[in-house]
Amino acid sequence: MSDRVREELELLRRNYSEVEYIESGQWVKIKDYPIPSGLPWNRQTTDVCFQIPVGYPGTPPYGFYVPAGILYDGSPPNNYQEPAQNSPPFQGAWGIFSWSHDSGWLPKADIRTGSNLLNVVRTFKDRFSEGR
Repeated sequence: MSDRVREELELLRRNYSEVEYIESGQWVKIKDYPIPSGLPWNRQTTDVCFQIPVGYPGTPPYGFYVPAGILYDGSPPNNYQEPAQNSPPFQGAWGIFSWSHDSGWLPKADIRTGSNLLNVVRTFKDRFSEGR
């Protein structure tokens, strides 16, 4: 694991209580990610995971996974595939949201001043806020 990934995982752990990292494939899982309230998702929280791509930080992560069965107002959400073709190495069946960090990916040497994994994870709430 690179020093940068190690630092960014520490940053994630300061903001989320349960962060799991699997070095083989560079997978990150966050337990009980909060889904914005007031929307008809069938969950209030969900585990989320994503893969740190080869070439990171030059290449940002793309997409995020949730355990299978997530619904919005009783139906599968848009831009979501279940089961995920590239299944994460975590227990159970998973689906994937097609999602990317849209606010411009600009990593810097100081992880706190540029784009980082915490920025990416925080955008998951934006996807959930979009609803269907």
